[in-house]
Amino acid sequence: ITSLELKPEEMEKNNIRFQAKYKLIEENEVRFEEIHCEDAEYLIVAFGSMARIGQKAMELAREEGIKVGMLRPITLWPFPTKAIAAYADRVKGMLVTELNAGQMVEDVRLAVNGKVNVEHFGRLGGIVPDPDEIVDALKEKLIKK
Repeated sequence: ITSLELKPEEMEKNNIRFQAKYKLIEENEVRFEEIHCEDAEYLIVAFGSMARIGQKAMELAREEGIKVGMLRPITLWPFPTKAIAAYADRVKGMLVTELNAGQMVEDVRLAVNGKVNVEHFGRLGGIVPDPDEIVDALKEKLIKK
């Protein structure tokens, strides 16, 4: 079984079929979690283990009176573009926290299409940040602007 066809016309038919399949997946298989987003002025976007740290950071920020919510993508493909885009009109800024060099931050920036400031906070080399570091990054990168 293969998706490769030697005749370009047949390969094009396959590609059109695949594009329809991908579109259907993008419409029906997006998964994400929203935590305390109903009144949020700022949004933390985080996935994987960074989401647990981000959730604690959100709680610490709320204890300080900063209205922070969290959106946790469960699927990175399909990406929750529409959900993130909806927050662009409701929040003052978004902080994308990652245990990498910023691979997801660009997806978030594309989703909001320049409507809101999106900043990145990440650590590399296996360094796991403390929730307080995320709160500090939120204040430094978004709130004091």
